[in-house]
Amino acid sequence: MDGIIFLLLAFCTIYMSIKLSYYGDILSKQSKVGVAFIGGLLIASITSLPEFVTSVSAVVLDNASLSFGDIVGSNMFNIFVLAVYNIYFFKSNLFRNTSNKYIFECLILVSDYIFIILGCHNIIVNIVSLLLFFAYLVYMYSVFKNDKKEEEEIKEKQKFILLKFILTGIVMIVLSVLLTYQADKIAHMYPKFSSSSIGAILLGITTSLPEVVTTFALLKLNNYNMAISNMLGSNIFNFLVLAISDLFIKDNYIYSYADKYSMFYIFGGIFITILFAISILLKSEKKFIYIFISIIMIIIYFSVWYLQFI
Repeated sequence: MDGIIFLLLAFCTIYMSIKLSYYGDILSKQSKVGVAFIGGLLIASITSLPEFVTSVSAVVLDNASLSFGDIVGSNMFNIFVLAVYNIYFFKSNLFRNTSNKYIFECLILVSDYIFIILGCHNIIVNIVSLLLFFAYLVYMYSVFKNDKKEEEEIKEKQKFILLKFILTGIVMIVLSVLLTYQADKIAHMYPKFSSSSIGAILLGITTSLPEVVTTFALLKLNNYNMAISNMLGSNIFNFLVLAISDLFIKDNYIYSYADKYSMFYIFGGIFITILFAISILLKSEKKFIYIFISIIMIIIYFSVWYLQFI
């Protein structure tokens, strides 16, 4: 029964994610709000709320390992999905057509990973959360600075679209929370796995479902930059969630709960993020190069999965 409920919630979440991306695409084209703001901040924050709810709830329930695993697992999965989409949208050559401005977001992500690694090894552990907060503020500043469009009068139709966007986002948040709760129930049926592994594999993928579907819908609408902005913005927001979750832990830090399985996802996340950044910079006419890089990224992801079971 739990599995059936999970599938129904997943289907509803997919549908609402598609609608959210459709309304976001219209808003970016018809209003003064730019692509990076809607994709990287607005949609990214909404689709990352399941990670926020799951992580904070796990910490409150004294399962910080689950929270940590959820975040690092979700972030690596999101970049892995971009590699899959690059192969699926082969003719569009997604990586080559991605703007170089997203290199900065990749640098922020790699910096966040390094901060977390230092925290996990009790180096600057007392200021890691502060650094993650600061990194997100830098990201927000870059979005507002580089995403200005000429102001236009918002038409009545646009106001109606904005209302639909907000209502769709609220419904998707509720569905995502229910989906995460159901996934957590299923996870407890397999107690032999560590909390961080369950968080990274089951919850990490489940809570990433809104980002994955929304990004796919945006790519189908040929809004490549908003799709990339959504994924990278979600990952940066997820690290902010990790810092917020840390505030709920007494007499310790969330980074102290990272085990070897979490570290696999951290280093894997660094490697595939760097590969993604390299693919953006190449700007080669040879499509097979981007396919090769995508395949390497996919192999790294499944290698980390394999390490969970040996």
